[in-house]
Amino acid sequence: MNSIYTNPDHELLRDQIAKFIAREVEPYADQWEEAGMVPRDVLRRMGNAGLFGLMYEGAYGGAEADALTNLVFAEALSQSTYAGFIITVLVHTDMASPHLHHAGSAAQKEKYLRKVVAGELITAVGITEPGAGSDVAGIRTTAKRDGDDWIINGTKMFITNGVHADLYFIAAKTTSARHGMSMFI
Repeated sequence: MNSIYTNPDHELLRDQIAKFIAREVEPYADQWEEAGMVPRDVLRRMGNAGLFGLMYEGAYGGAEADALTNLVFAEALSQSTYAGFIITVLVHTDMASPHLHHAGSAAQKEKYLRKVVAGELITAVGITEPGAGSDVAGIRTTAKRDGDDWIINGTKMFITNGVHADLYFIAAKTTSARHGMSMFI
């Protein structure tokens, strides 16, 4: 594909993802649909292929790619006929793990990020609540300090990637201020 926006590396990424989908996803997608989840080993193989953590630092196994590369990645995934697979991957790469990448401490990144990029740890995000839906401003879950710990009280539902996850990012109010929202691992 000739484009003023993409480069040969983007085309290689598109091709790599297309081959992965043809080999690892499409032959099994109907079974996954019936089971209601994508098998963990498929996600590990994606990590082993370097397809998780495209925008993360090389020190954690990432590719240090730019936002356009990440867009090409998402677009290439959309060529699959199995939406469950696409959502599982994009929640891990673009909704949940970025909280660790952008706001995690050095110790948290050291403990988790390499495994997230390798597909050894799968991430989920918990925002949706009864009565609030996914409206972050309406979240009622609270987190209060108790010494060195946090006590989280609330109810979440529809935890995106919840059936897979080893590592959960949960939204909770830490103050009553408008911007008093935090994500907890």
